[in-house]
Amino acid sequence: MRLAGACRSSPEEESRRRSRARAWGSVDRPIRFIYAADFRNRLDPPVPLTYFGNCVLPIDFNGYEATTFLGEDGFVNGVEILSDSVKGLGSRSLESVWEVYEEGTKNMKVGTKVLTVTGSNQFGIYGADFGWGRPVNTDVMSLYKNNSFSMSARRDEIGVSLKRCEMIVFLSLFSNGFDN
Repeated sequence: MRLAGACRSSPEEESRRRSRARAWGSVDRPIRFIYAADFRNRLDPPVPLTYFGNCVLPIDFNGYEATTFLGEDGFVNGVEILSDSVKGLGSRSLESVWEVYEEGTKNMKVGTKVLTVTGSNQFGIYGADFGWGRPVNTDVMSLYKNNSFSMSARRDEIGVSLKRCEMIVFLSLFSNGFDN
């Protein structure tokens, strides 16, 4: 009886485990992660730094399953994959980046979990003045409809929008990361 009691999860741990399973679905579920990259400095001929047009392309990586991002090494795996993806952008043309994105969209499997990072903290939106002064606060409105993380320049707040069960997992991982 002692062994059985020792092997049982606490109600809190069991709740976290169920929430994590609901959030990620099957551990074999395919994952697609998309983030934005600013290609203004890669245009030929180059555009001036003051150019405010749109030259942001979606960058994604596919071919990973949820298990890659779960468990003890999940966060580290995610950081390494993202870091390699960003480093690899330096040698790629706009055309090849767009082709990879289109190919990933065409070949996306049913049930794929899509996570996106919206915006960038490099766009310098707080320094922009459109004639009525600089913004006091900015927000990404589409963030509230998707599984998205906002990477916009912020003062002292963050924006994350997730389904309830996913938010429970996120908050648990976030707070446990600070505890450890």
